[in-house]
Amino acid sequence: MKSSSLMNFIQAKMGPFATKLNRNIYVTSVRDGMLAYMPFTFIASVFLIVAFFPIPAVTDMITNLLGVSDANVWQEKLLYVNNATLAIGGLIVVMAVAKSFAEKVETDILQCIITAVVSFLLLTPLTTTENGVFIDITRIGAQAMFVAIIVAIFSTLIYKKVEEKDIKIKMPDSVPPAVAGPFESVIPSFVVVTVFFVIRLVLELGFKTDAMTLINGTLGIPLKYLGGSIFGLVIIMIFQQTLWFFGLHGSSIVQAVMDPIHQLLEDQNRVASLAGELPENIISLSFRNHFASIGIVGAVIAILMIAKSRQYKEVGKIASVPYLFNVGEPALFGIPLMLNFSYIIPFIFTNAITSIIAYLAFALGLVPLPTGLAQLPWTTPPIISGYFVTGSVRGALLQLVLIIVATLIWIPFVKMEDKKIYETEQK
Repeated sequence: MKSSSLMNFIQAKMGPFATKLNRNIYVTSVRDGMLAYMPFTFIASVFLIVAFFPIPAVTDMITNLLGVSDANVWQEKLLYVNNATLAIGGLIVVMAVAKSFAEKVETDILQCIITAVVSFLLLTPLTTTENGVFIDITRIGAQAMFVAIIVAIFSTLIYKKVEEKDIKIKMPDSVPPAVAGPFESVIPSFVVVTVFFVIRLVLELGFKTDAMTLINGTLGIPLKYLGGSIFGLVIIMIFQQTLWFFGLHGSSIVQAVMDPIHQLLEDQNRVASLAGELPENIISLSFRNHFASIGIVGAVIAILMIAKSRQYKEVGKIASVPYLFNVGEPALFGIPLMLNFSYIIPFIFTNAITSIIAYLAFALGLVPLPTGLAQLPWTTPPIISGYFVTGSVRGALLQLVLIIVATLIWIPFVKMEDKKIYETEQK
């Protein structure tokens, strides 16, 4: 009864607002672009899990089977897939979003994609070495996703506006469309490229920066003042999840600033543990990675528990295995959660809630603080990581409690959305 009342309240209050936003061409273009990016995140996640398997014995076994002296030899090979997918995420997203938005504004799709890619690369600084001039792959990866989305939308908008003015090179009617089309796109594409060229010059000469540094720096500066307090961490989690929700790579933007801070706190705990003293910092890299980040897994478990629709059952199967190793992209893009306003509340706030619960458990002495001795990779499964980073079974039990809480938060929202999809499937 209470669950039904909660769903009715959410549907009455959030339903009309969510429907309006979900029909917005800008929102749907970004969402569709990110969905197109999703298969590559899943492909890369499979290779990443194998490359950085959290059990050393498995890594050693693979090394012995391959007959090599060092695991790095074969791990580097598996990273080839990551370098061709997630590492160039910004480039993939700029193409996908440009295509989706061009379709919605009914303009030349192929030319808008190419023009968006050129504009994106135009804003990307080059690295000059003795061997030539190169593009730093980190500048076209996930960290540049914010820039990619902005460029995709605005380059297509400018292209469409110029096209509407009928400013183009007109070819005779006898010229085939396949030949006339590229000529007609010259002026719109020229205007777009010129606009982004001017932006590049203004940023480079006027502000001595570049687009990615400016945008990510502007978003990141406030995070420097948050440090290691629970209040700061809650704000960070909400901010990170908000970026993710709107199609931006929240982890890359936030962690680029917060990793040094949390790593320092982690090292302080490690030094204290090595000296035989008790660690003092509750907030650390281990806390953030293995306790504060438990949230979206609740959506996957909720789907596995209560889903009736075929769509959600299949997504649950696909997303559950990667999530055993904390690889959440298949769930993010497969459900989808990003830009799905039916899930905005649990998506943004569940991590913050689990962070507070974990902090209280450590502050009250119910669970030993992370020692800093076991700085496990982020792919380490929950329960296992909780045990090793705290050196106590109570760390694993705390993670179990956080997973249960996260699942309970997600269940009413999943149930409401699954019901809609199930009814649609039956029709």
